Amino acid sequence: MRNLFFALFIALATIGTVVSAESDAAKHDSTQMNATAVESAVKHADGLRVVFIGNSITLHGVAPKIGWHNAWGMAASAAEKDYVHLVTKGIEEKTGRKCDVRVRNLANFERKFREYDLKQIQDLVDFRPDYLIFALGENVAALKEEAERLEYRDAFARLVKRFLSGEHKPLTVVRGVFWANQWKDEMMAQVAKDNGLVFVKADISSDPAMMALGLFEHRGVQHHPGDAGMAEIAKRILAGFFPAPQAKD
Repeated sequence: MRNLFFALFIALATIGTVVSAESDAAKHDSTQMNATAVESAVKHADGLRVVFIGNSITLHGVAPKIGWHNAWGMAASAAEKDYVHLVTKGIEEKTGRKCDVRVRNLANFERKFREYDLKQIQDLVDFRPDYLIFALGENVAALKEEAERLEYRDAFARLVKRFLSGEHKPLTVVRGVFWANQWKDEMMAQVAKDNGLVFVKADISSDPAMMALGLFEHRGVQHHPGDAGMAEIAKRILAGFFPAPQAKD
């Protein structure tokens, strides 16, 4: 009997560990997202070089099994309504120049940040972006121990610094997570601060109007930002790049 209770205790403890390790994406039924690596580009010779690094909110390929038949930021209703296209349009309007854009889904970094080989993004580093946007975190596990959270912070710092190591320094915005998570925002905000970069919060999913609820069959897709959410994320990123002038006394 004692052995039975001990086995039951171990089983329950194991279940608790699994649940506690759930990422925010898992909590929103989004573990099926980003099954394969995906990237896109809009090329303009002599245009401003812009790089977006994110996850399914940034770019997700066609996935019929979950009712997603598009190849842009989930769950915008059209390509031009996802935050990537809105930010690109905003940069073009502010600068008067076309953008040469590279978009990369880096969910693999989020899920395997400890062993992720940064050589996989060297082509983006060599692209020498003028504008750089990081929009990561949702797929990172729910790390409970401070030491683990610091591991993520340090891995994220290594990723960011890969683009800052040379003489060319892109204007950079680090976006906080869409599904509210204080420690993730704190870790990424610290990296931004340490490197003199702009951090913008984006934890707007508490407002149902910011998601695509009822617009897709799959719950995980529905819990991604809809058009309103994408527009708000883009607004915050653009404000990071082009802050409003300070009012004079």
